[in-house]
Amino acid sequence: MKSGDTNPVALRPLKLAALLLFAVAPLAYAQSADAPPGASEPVVAAPADSTLPAVKVTAQNEDQPYGPTKGYVAKESTALKNSASLLETPQSVSVVTREQMDQQNAQTLNAAVRYVSGVTPETRGGIATRYDLLKVRGFDADKYWNGLKLLDNAWYAVPQLDPFLMERIEVLKGPVSVLYGQAAAGGLLDQESKLPTVVPLHEVGVEFGNYAHKQATFDFSGPIAGDQRYLYRITGLVRSEDGQVESTMNKRIAIAPSFTWRPDNKTSLTLYGLYQHDPRSTSYGSVPPQGTVLFNPNGKLSSDFYDGDHNFESFNRVQEAIGYKFDRKLNNAWTFRSTGRLIHLAQDYKSVYASALEDDLRTLDRGTAASKDNLNTISFDNQVEGNFSTGSIEHAVLFGFDYQHYASNFDAGFGAAPTLDMFAPDYNQAITPPDRYHQVLSGTQYGVYAQDQLRWGNVILTLGGREDWASSDSNNTTYNIVSHQFDRAFTWRAGLSYVFDSGIAPYFSYTESFTPQAGTDINGQQFSPERGRQYELGVKFAPKGYNAFFSAALFDLTRKNLLTVNADNPAFQTAAGEARSLGVELEAKASLTDSLNVTASYTYLNTKYTKDNSGLEGKFLPAIPQNQASLWAYYTVNRGPLAGLSMGAGGRYTGTTYSSDNSFKVSSFFLVDAVLRYDLGRAAAQLKGAELYVNAQNLFNKEYVASCYYGSWCAFGYGRQVFAGMNYHW
Repeated sequence: MKSGDTNPVALRPLKLAALLLFAVAPLAYAQSADAPPGASEPVVAAPADSTLPAVKVTAQNEDQPYGPTKGYVAKESTALKNSASLLETPQSVSVVTREQMDQQNAQTLNAAVRYVSGVTPETRGGIATRYDLLKVRGFDADKYWNGLKLLDNAWYAVPQLDPFLMERIEVLKGPVSVLYGQAAAGGLLDQESKLPTVVPLHEVGVEFGNYAHKQATFDFSGPIAGDQRYLYRITGLVRSEDGQVESTMNKRIAIAPSFTWRPDNKTSLTLYGLYQHDPRSTSYGSVPPQGTVLFNPNGKLSSDFYDGDHNFESFNRVQEAIGYKFDRKLNNAWTFRSTGRLIHLAQDYKSVYASALEDDLRTLDRGTAASKDNLNTISFDNQVEGNFSTGSIEHAVLFGFDYQHYASNFDAGFGAAPTLDMFAPDYNQAITPPDRYHQVLSGTQYGVYAQDQLRWGNVILTLGGREDWASSDSNNTTYNIVSHQFDRAFTWRAGLSYVFDSGIAPYFSYTESFTPQAGTDINGQQFSPERGRQYELGVKFAPKGYNAFFSAALFDLTRKNLLTVNADNPAFQTAAGEARSLGVELEAKASLTDSLNVTASYTYLNTKYTKDNSGLEGKFLPAIPQNQASLWAYYTVNRGPLAGLSMGAGGRYTGTTYSSDNSFKVSSFFLVDAVLRYDLGRAAAQLKGAELYVNAQNLFNKEYVASCYYGSWCAFGYGRQVFAGMNYHW
């Protein structure tokens, strides 16, 4: 089925747009704090012969979770879906600000979180750039956008957002189902968009680099016609570059417009959109351990080795989205919030990939994969927050209902491909496309949740609970295979913090997650959902008088009900597996002056299978290091003859990891990043607003294997990337 064909199951964007408008329209009317009970009035309605009263709108708070943050230190996040500060949140949360992403020139989500504790980025190295493959606390983590999950319930159709379009990235570590529904045990990464600003913003940039890298960007924002009730922003980029793997290329064009309407100080409605087209993407292939991690008598493979076929390989992905954020302060105690989004993703993909290495240790057996995918998703989250007191106890309560639905279809298939000599490759062999089957998928999840943060003096008790209902349907129309699944789950959280007047806040928390699992056991019974449970003991410190934030956490995270082979009948599976991650995380962020930004982290992980029937019990999970550490500092000279010069440098250490069966280890590696930037306006007044920069990632071009994962297949990490560019803002 072509991406433009009508699908009787999948909802198309125009149909979904009508539903979205229907959902948003009533939000223009809200209960007035001054009106009698039951009365409602339009927010901006006025007699025809009158003028609207003047609206005083203040500039955005730099510390608010939806706005820009100066420096590296965020004080608030959306982790609890309310106005709680990071200091009062009884769970580890790391925030990567726009300023940090700019100074490190992060061009992928993986690159943006390289210096975050608990995160193992780029587990597929420099190969799989089309997907954001990483781990948090040793396990998978979900990707969110503006507080709503990026659903990826298709075959190869997985959404990916460009970090240039984002204002900040929040990493919530550990189970989060109590507020977010079905979720991976590792946590989530919420990517918050650049949204309209009160202060006018105009910026354009160009950039060049090795691997034929070329990029142009723009970012414009501010009030419309000087009226702060109406704000706009439009952000975009165009990028083209060769992939690290021979014969591959990345290409992207993206544009993200948004509009905010603020008729008064109590109401805000933001509409945002996205169009992102990725007509090319680097290889999704791999390399064997022999010749990379292990000795191969035939020689060593180069980091640009290509296991595919450039005449057959293709990748084309289009993402379109429209969403909204609505906030209405009902009175001094209560606030209503609503968010919603529609996404349409169409993707066409073909590749040749390595499947086995023959006994001569040079001949690769290969297969073909092809898929044409369509994915449509719709998500809503509605919340009411109240702040009040009962005697000496202050409450911050939150009630919510969220809903998400996906509808997808794909034509996919696998086939055989000619073998390839790794040390004398022939990339001009005849490739036969695989036969394909057609699959239709759909699913719905909705949940209700409640949370209360009770404060008694310096003591804060956080309690939350949630009930979820999730269903999914699958229909393979080629082979007439139909299945239906329904899951229901309750999850809860409890956390206790004590916030000292000095800014030190020790805490203890317990939290849960659940993830439905498709399929049935030997008795035809549906598999129970995977369950995640975490105990965390930590301390946070926000020193008075300093723009800094420090955190330390000890955690015990367990995934239960993992699928493993049935010990009595290996032809079937059973939900009897278990994996456990024990760890320590240390993180520091500081913007000590207008000149110096620093971020540092250390992570220790002990992540093993604790129950398994296939021989993995007691073994380490693949690609997860026991030790990680990083340090980055960025300094700007503000006085003297070098005024306007900025310089930054950082190091990233990743410890030894294991193969899937723990039969061999992958060596540790240490990478260095650096940047130089100069404000041309310091040299000549007529150049005010212009700056030049040079950024190097993996400065010393360390060649390394990032990891060896499924079936012991491996991936090389990124080689040296050098970017040089100029930005002009006014």
